Amino acid sequence: MIEILSLKRYSVRIILVSTVVAFGYAVLRYNVFGTVSWADLPIFIFNKGISLASLFLLALNYSLSPLKNLGVRIPNKLLETRKSLGITGFAYAFAHLIMSLAILIPSYYPAFFTVGGTLSVRGGLCLFGGVVSFIFLWVYYKSFKPNLNLDDKIIVRITSKKSILYVLFFVGIHLFFLGYTGWTKFDTWPGGLPPISLISFIIFCTGFLINLMGRK
Repeated sequence: MIEILSLKRYSVRIILVSTVVAFGYAVLRYNVFGTVSWADLPIFIFNKGISLASLFLLALNYSLSPLKNLGVRIPNKLLETRKSLGITGFAYAFAHLIMSLAILIPSYYPAFFTVGGTLSVRGGLCLFGGVVSFIFLWVYYKSFKPNLNLDDKIIVRITSKKSILYVLFFVGIHLFFLGYTGWTKFDTWPGGLPPISLISFIIFCTGFLINLMGRK
């Protein structure tokens, strides 16, 4: 019982620190150094923070075992947090999806819309990558329900290396088209802080390579 409580506290600390750092960075970059109104804090800024925290937790969840396979020493205590990190990351991703759709309008994302008000190619590809990656995530985590047979061919395919890489690939598409135009405009970075989309893309690339090389 003591070990279970200790593990829960360890998981909570990782989740809490990740969330606070991600949200704090979003506030610092966009509200403090940037020009985004404080009125946008509850949805627009929180959405940016929760998206970064979600990606970090999911990447950590997906990458711990492959890292161990690559010879990196991963404490058992950290390995045992994977389920909590994955569930929380998935919940954050769901919240990010809902909030993003709620504010998907030209005034927030002008590059995603044409003059006529329809989605641009960039906006469509970004949305496509986000929705498809979420569907893969949803199917992946549903496959771990206790009453499912893990030996079933469909379940084996869902939890395979290829499926994990598909999830990460479509996340990468979403992130790339979300913010690639501002990644090299260093003089426009508020306070010299890189965009959250760029940080997220770096996390994605790291996680993708780790899973590509280390996942069996």
